[in-house]
Amino acid sequence: MKFKFLILFIIIITFSRCDTNPKQDLPDDIKKETQKRIDLGYHLATVIGIIDKDGTRYYSFGQKSLSDNSKPDENSIFEIGSVTKTFTSTLLSDLNLKGEISTQDSIQTYLPIFYNVIAKNNNIINLENLSTHTSGLPRDPFNMDVNNDYRYRDYSIEKLNDFLSNYQLDSVTNAFNYSNLGVLIIEQAIESKMNRTYESLIIERITIVLDMSDTQFIVSDDKRKRLVTGYKNGKHTDELDIGEFQAMGGLRSTAEDMLKFLGAQLGMYPNSLSDAIKETHKIYFEDDKNAMGLGWEILKRQESGKTIYYHKGGTPGFVSFAGFNLEDQIGVVILINGRRYFSDLGFKLLDHTYPLSKAE
Repeated sequence: MKFKFLILFIIIITFSRCDTNPKQDLPDDIKKETQKRIDLGYHLATVIGIIDKDGTRYYSFGQKSLSDNSKPDENSIFEIGSVTKTFTSTLLSDLNLKGEISTQDSIQTYLPIFYNVIAKNNNIINLENLSTHTSGLPRDPFNMDVNNDYRYRDYSIEKLNDFLSNYQLDSVTNAFNYSNLGVLIIEQAIESKMNRTYESLIIERITIVLDMSDTQFIVSDDKRKRLVTGYKNGKHTDELDIGEFQAMGGLRSTAEDMLKFLGAQLGMYPNSLSDAIKETHKIYFEDDKNAMGLGWEILKRQESGKTIYYHKGGTPGFVSFAGFNLEDQIGVVILINGRRYFSDLGFKLLDHTYPLSKAE
């Protein structure tokens, strides 16, 4: 009899510890469109991560490569492209708050060669302008083949200086114009002031602080078996190589790590970066079409009244989305090896009124 009571007690305790609020399933329209895009050949695999008051959850679709039909998971490593820029802006914000650099300083303070760039219109361009894409600089330097997916692979500091020596702005600041070049210059300014590599600062001040051990610029040998292969137009792509300039898009990460980053944005994981992160959420620029935090793009949805902070990323064989809604306390990451049709999945999960694109 005592044995029977013991068994009953164990069963009661076991069930009492089960999650009484089971994690939500992915909405059917998201599942359908995600799989359809794989079936049509736009994507090879997709991992979706969600963090909210109920915790974290992950959903996987497709296969890691053409030769490996296993599904990726939250620990699979993807190139995140320009989502890296939000790490750059977080680092910039941290340096600014600690008085090690000033986002209001003219860029010439750190890179004297920039005097030539602004000579024509005599505007002051600061690090904040560069991080909010309001410097007036072009998307990429002109002394490269902008149609080459790997155009930064052999682009050197010498080539950058040559471009800046022969370029003068002909547009005013305080107008939005997305610029990889601007973030590249932030990287150079930080390295010049701190006498440290940008990569080492990102590791020391962000990924270690947030326990993001799978987020790296160069994937270590012990993690390479978890790398997902890039995919475009039915073929594998080469691994990303952007040479000397990593700040605009060089990171690789996992869905699990990215939810740590998004959880920090939501204030779920208080840490030494919390104040710097909050500073990146302020609105630094706004016009009729665009609103910018420091590194984060801000979407104000008239249909729902929701405000979504986000960034998209793309490399030759990957696309990515990271976004969050502070009011609803939800963050979403989308990691894909493939091209096209991706950001709407993230926006839809953050705001159910956002329309999904219909891939054909």
